[in-house]
Amino acid sequence: MQLAPSIDEDAWSHCAKDTECLLGMAVVHPALQDGLPGTGRDPSSIPSYRWFPSFRLVTASLLCLCFSSVHMMNSNMGMAIVCMVNSSEFDDNSTDLSLEGGEPRLNWTSEQIGYIFSAFNLGLLLMLGTGYLADRFNAKWMILAAVAVACVANVIIPLLSPYSVYYAVAGRFLVGLADALLQPAVNSLITRWFPASERSYALGLATGGRQIGALLIVPASGALCSQTVLFGGWPSIFYISAISGAFFIVVYLIFGADKPSKQSCISEAELKFITAANHIEDCGQKRNERQIPWSEIIRSGPVWSAVVAVVCHEFPLMTMIMFLPSYLHDVHKYTATQNGIMSALPALSLWMAKLGSSWLNTWLQANTNWHKSKICKVLNLVGSLGLGIFLYGTTLLDKDFAWLAVLFLCLSMASAGLHTPGCMVALVSVAPAYSGAITGFAFFWVACAGMFNPILTKWITQEGTHAQWNLVFYISTVIALLPCITFTLWGSAKVQPWATIHKSSITSSKKSRCEVKAELNDVD
Repeated sequence: MQLAPSIDEDAWSHCAKDTECLLGMAVVHPALQDGLPGTGRDPSSIPSYRWFPSFRLVTASLLCLCFSSVHMMNSNMGMAIVCMVNSSEFDDNSTDLSLEGGEPRLNWTSEQIGYIFSAFNLGLLLMLGTGYLADRFNAKWMILAAVAVACVANVIIPLLSPYSVYYAVAGRFLVGLADALLQPAVNSLITRWFPASERSYALGLATGGRQIGALLIVPASGALCSQTVLFGGWPSIFYISAISGAFFIVVYLIFGADKPSKQSCISEAELKFITAANHIEDCGQKRNERQIPWSEIIRSGPVWSAVVAVVCHEFPLMTMIMFLPSYLHDVHKYTATQNGIMSALPALSLWMAKLGSSWLNTWLQANTNWHKSKICKVLNLVGSLGLGIFLYGTTLLDKDFAWLAVLFLCLSMASAGLHTPGCMVALVSVAPAYSGAITGFAFFWVACAGMFNPILTKWITQEGTHAQWNLVFYISTVIALLPCITFTLWGSAKVQPWATIHKSSITSSKKSRCEVKAELNDVD
């Protein structure tokens, strides 16, 4: 007869701080093969741990602050370009020319402006490589490096752009590189910090920082354009954005951590909860020893459906981020100050919808019998339909209905918020252990589309007429509606078989790595 073995408490305490060690215990020790401590014998019965207060909430909030600062440094160019360029495209009775005592406007052509915006997406192309790095190295330092690069870029643009437009192109490339470092690192970190049931809300809260950043910098840019006291006018938009990034770096250096076991202030109960909840995913291997299954990723239908949905979601958002101030100026004749306020409202709508729909995803998982894939598909379908319908509706309105056009843009962005608990959650769910690589793969294609977007938009809207802007919105509408077919038919949020590790492969690699002194009592 064989009695159930017991685990030495000192060994547990030594191993509790290491996720890899915990998974090793589950293999080495028979008592843990059916469930980690806190789960009982059933791996699915994982005890909950409060969300507030918790270090999971702190981590999500820090990531929100990160996205906020980086997006300030990304989206500021869309508004700044209106008051920093001495072009007939922006000079009429509704806008201010160079202010006395302020920084002179720059003589850039529409073609050069298109190159500046495209340079950002050229930097994003590097995400294919940074996604690979995110799954193998410390995500905390990648996040800090991303913000630092963006800060440097936002100093270069106002400091050196008056000498040559190519400095602005280089600065925007660096901002794109920063985003290429950031998104895979954040997605990889989220899969280690949050159980699958919480990732939708965590992702919504974290990426909601993008909209907070836009809400802060867009209206502020309108006011900063109209003054000369602070850095001579338009340069202050970039310097203030860089200061926000420097503030985040200091905060994250103190409170940030790559994974729960490296957070010295986290409670043992919360650490055990996160470890138990994530133990069935392939997060046990050392990251620098994993081989990314590129062949399986490229041949995976759920991966491609999520990638297509993300690209079709991001394309209209790029148009809004880069060209909404120009559209409101050209078609609806808003002044710089009014433009800043109106351009911020769609971002506010997107942020509110993103948080609300991410919470709804979590609620539906807990209170309905809908499986995770169905929830993602339904939310994504509603989001794609709303985004396309309201973008098209905007084309039917002229300057006499400017307020209604802004309302339609707000509703379209609110619809876009449903993509976060939709295709974005699916993107990090199909293979959590390789979420960084898959994110990099997806946003590589986003960057390809993004390089084409500003060049096409500037080419179409050379005179800035209503008909020209309508054509831009028609293109975005068609692209926004494509996931209604592709993601609804082939999308999935289930962990794919090739993305999980088999017990036999864990056994050979974990016994030597996890030094657990377990006392086994064998009784015949």
